[in-house]
Amino acid sequence: MPVEIWIGIAMFGTLLGLILIGVPVAFSLFTVALGSLLIVEGGLFSLSLVAATINSSVMEFTLTAVPLFILMGAVISASGMGSRLYNALAVLMHGIPGALLVATTLASTIMAAVSGSSVATAGAIGSLSVKEMRRLGYRDDDSCGAVAAGGTLGILVPPSIPMIIYGIIAEQSIRQLFIAAIVPGLLMAGAFIAYQTWLARRRGELPIPDGVRQGPITLRKRARALLELIPMALLIWVILGSIYMGVATPTEAAALGAITSLVLSGIVYRELNASVLLLIFKEAARSSVMVLLIVVAAMLFGYVATTTAVAPVISTTVASLDVSPWLILVAIMAFLLFLGCFLETLSIIVITTPILVPIIQGFGWDLVWFGVLMIINMEMALITPPVGLNLFIVQGVVRDVSLERIMLGAAPYVGIMALVLALVAIFPELTMLLN
Repeated sequence: MPVEIWIGIAMFGTLLGLILIGVPVAFSLFTVALGSLLIVEGGLFSLSLVAATINSSVMEFTLTAVPLFILMGAVISASGMGSRLYNALAVLMHGIPGALLVATTLASTIMAAVSGSSVATAGAIGSLSVKEMRRLGYRDDDSCGAVAAGGTLGILVPPSIPMIIYGIIAEQSIRQLFIAAIVPGLLMAGAFIAYQTWLARRRGELPIPDGVRQGPITLRKRARALLELIPMALLIWVILGSIYMGVATPTEAAALGAITSLVLSGIVYRELNASVLLLIFKEAARSSVMVLLIVVAAMLFGYVATTTAVAPVISTTVASLDVSPWLILVAIMAFLLFLGCFLETLSIIVITTPILVPIIQGFGWDLVWFGVLMIINMEMALITPPVGLNLFIVQGVVRDVSLERIMLGAAPYVGIMALVLALVAIFPELTMLLN
């Protein structure tokens, strides 16, 4: 086995070890990258290009979209836009089996199209939806599972912060990644809804009678609910419409989205004051610094993996294996899912992308298509124990429901995600329909 393979194993093993003992991801990446350069290349002269690599990473214009999308998500989470969205969809979905489960998925899909974050999506929809479903007799595991799974759409339906990070590290067009994820994202949401209506019918859950709600659901109420969707529709059009039509870059669309969310929350709905704005800016700044520091460390880690010939040798070795390329892809997906049981999404993306990109290129596969596959895989990681972040987000919202029940409710959605992952893998055209 080439010595570079052993170096790669040592780097990766040390990195995982540092993360598992509690060292922050960014500092773990910095430690392994700098240590590898010193040991493998020998001497302080090997660090001569570190500053330039870090500087070029920070100065990446596309990276500006990350804090802007984080700011927009913070504004939406702090305002009542999420609750109004859910209430409007609950009215519109009245009359079908599993109406509130379906409304939860639709609300999560729309929130995902304006927040770029699974945490923001699950947090904005979770508390209100679970409370309403409880009031109308839905089982806790069903309602919590729908919120946990719906929240994962926040990283697949564009705009997606993890997708931006992948695009920067893999040097792929963020616009193409966003557009490529639209059809798989809608397919995923549709699969969730199909399962939810089937589940309601199988259990004999009939549509909620009008008397159980606050009065009958009249045509006037449905019309008012449709009007409540207009602000969110406008925000989605500003972000995705401007990108799709080529009017704005993803970074410019992020700026437009952040401004529009501030206008809607502060002027139209009058829900923002000085103290709320201060909290929003603090939270957005804290989250942005964390994400950007991880990105810078990941770029340095990727530079070291290339400089020490670890990434090229691994790519050549894997490409020379006498096995089916599809078997390699399945192994990669299984490896990512395994990591998802122990690490959070951004950590997996920044650690594995520099190593996986040369392998994918070696097989001649499209990196945009692979990026969508990776994000779908990360969706599964968000509701896979023991470190499924969305499971804990939901438990934080509904503290009297055990984690085991939330896992039980979320488990079928893992299977649905695996099915969609297989469909997108077998039919790459699904990521190219709108490109």
